[in-house]
Formats: sequence, C-alpha cells, structure tokens
Amino acid sequence: MAIIKSFSLLFFLLLCCLVLILAPLVFAQTINNPQALAVNVEVKDSSVSEGDIISVTKEGYVKAAQPYDSLIFGVVVNAPILSVKAKSDNTKPVVSSGEAYVLVSTSNGEIKEGDVITSSATAGVGQKATSAGNTVGKALAEYKDSSKPGLIPIIVNIGYGGGSGGSGGSLFSLIGIVTNPDNSRFVLSAIIAIILFIAVTVTFIRMVSSGITAIGRNPLAKGTIVRSMVIAGVIIAVLAIAGVGVIIAIINLGK
Repeated sequence: MAIIKSFSLLFFLLLCCLVLILAPLVFAQTINNPQALAVNVEVKDSSVSEGDIISVTKEGYVKAAQPYDSLIFGVVVNAPILSVKAKSDNTKPVVSSGEAYVLVSTSNGEIKEGDVITSSATAGVGQKATSAGNTVGKALAEYKDSSKPGLIPIIVNIGYGGGSGGSGGSLFSLIGIVTNPDNSRFVLSAIIAIILFIAVTVTFIRMVSSGITAIGRNPLAKGTIVRSMVIAGVIIAVLAIAGVGVIIAIINLGK
C-alpha cells in the first residue's frame, strides 16, 4: 500500500505540473503589453496624430478604417512615459494597453462612460461598439458632440468584446472570444487540455481502485499487481505528455 500511495502522490504532482504548463500556453493570447509601453512605429499617413487608432497590415501600420477591425494594433499617444524601438521624425508612439486618449465620434451613438470602443469607417476614429467584434478598450468619459470627432480617455485593452448597451455583455464577450476565428487554435487547445485532464484523472483513479481491489482479493499477487499498476501509470503519463505536445503544436500552428 505504501508503494501505491507514493505512486499516487507522484502522479498527482505530474498532473499539477501539466496544468501549470498548459495554463499560460493556452491563455497567453489574452496578455497585451501589461506595462502599457509605447512602441515607436512608422505609420503610413502624414496626418496621423494623438488618439488615432492604428492597425497593422501587410503594407505596414495604417489608420484603422473599418468597423471592428481585427487588425487593431493600438492608439497613438503624444508623450508616453516609456517607449521602445528606434524613434525618428517618421515614427509615432503607439500603446496597446493602459490609459490613453482616443479620437471618437458619435457615428454609432453617443458614448457614455464605460462603453466599449471600437474602430469605425472613418480612418483613425473610434466609435461605440454595439455588437460583438474587435474592440480598442473602454471609455472613461462620455462623448456627445455629433458635429465632429473628439478625444476622450479610455482604458486601452485590445481584444474581442460583446459591445455596449445591453445585458449579458460578459456572456456575449465570452461567446465572441470562442467564435473568433483568430482564437480557434487557442480554443481547440483549451478543449483538448480539459479533455486530456479529465481522461487522465478518471483513468488513473479507476486504475488505482481496481489495483487495490485486486490486491484485497489476492494478497499473494500483490507484487505483480503493483508492477502492472506502475507500468499502466507510466503509459498514462507518456500519453499525457504526448497530449501536451499536441496542444503546444496546435498553439504554435498559427505563429
């Protein structure tokens, strides 16, 4: 029994290690520049200014010019606390997270504090997000001037959201994240990780339970039974590691 208890402890530690390894891999895509650093980039538009929403395309960095743009990179700022990459007369500092001023309009309705902001059909200008899609962040102030675009502070948090102005926003946001094609490999990896964890845990529990029952029925065969359990445990561990390898390969598939 001491051998079984030791083996059970080792297997439990293995499962814990797998969870710790998988968690940051599966959900790494949600982390966006947590230090709110500005990145100096060359935008292909001489009129770019503070508050413009920037997208990154095959042609380079440009003003976002379509609603719910999936290629949103960040927001132009004037005086960042810290910036990285080479700075020149042709570059602009752009933040992908943190607090910043963004240029918005009321093209999709008046903006209230707490509303989700996304890109619009007007180059560089944001608008209120009213449906699920890619967003820039959350408004920290209202904006009601329908005559022209203006700057408001927002919390920049680029991602996929459910929009403003309705109940169940969190549920829509979750659904949006799951159904977003850009996140398909991460969603698939998360599903495989959950199935793998459940399968390995259930199989291990059944194996230990069957082994203990077998030893109780036939104590003379204890050594053989324990050896069989150890071999089965090693096989389960190898399959679990192979599963982790598959998950890592899926996550890296789109890089």
